[in-house]
Amino acid sequence: MICRNHVDVVEGIRRCARCSTPFCRNCLVEIDGRPYCATCKDEQLLDVRSGVATGGVLPYGSIWSRFGAVFLDGLLINIPMYILIIGAAFLLSKAPQQFAPFFNLIGLPVSIVQVLYEGLMLSNKNGQTLGKVAMRVRVVRADGSPITTGQAWGRVLMKLVLGCLCIVDYIPAFFTPEKTTLHDLVAGTRVVQVQ
Repeated sequence: MICRNHVDVVEGIRRCARCSTPFCRNCLVEIDGRPYCATCKDEQLLDVRSGVATGGVLPYGSIWSRFGAVFLDGLLINIPMYILIIGAAFLLSKAPQQFAPFFNLIGLPVSIVQVLYEGLMLSNKNGQTLGKVAMRVRVVRADGSPITTGQAWGRVLMKLVLGCLCIVDYIPAFFTPEKTTLHDLVAGTRVVQVQ
């Protein structure tokens, strides 16, 4: 890791608590014990003045609570969808051969429903799906403030794109202090424990 402003500096590099960009100690300012770059420090000071700043380290959700939320959301969506799909497959199996190509499209409705469910829930329900409510976690911005509608949908679409690499998407969560996945890094979001 190298400093964004000083490419020759490789020691003492830390990430900005707001934008996660790496900087050397000369480029960072500490506010409430957290490092901020020159761009983010102004925003953080405005948040502190207005009372929006969370202060201190966010209580990041554990990997197990995140997997639990994904599992519960999967059950909630997939059980009804697969009942419908099995019924449709049964009806199509009785139909003439011209309907055979539709068997290849059976997984498409599940993916569409999953994207719509998560995108709508995250953008309208304070960063939580029903699985996240049950596991007491919430999706927020890197600074702890609520996510925007764009971040909610961007996170969901990135999750869909990385769906074929499910394990790879979640590997960073095991090694980063904020337990971020690839779709979290792209969307600028974090998953925190709800008190």
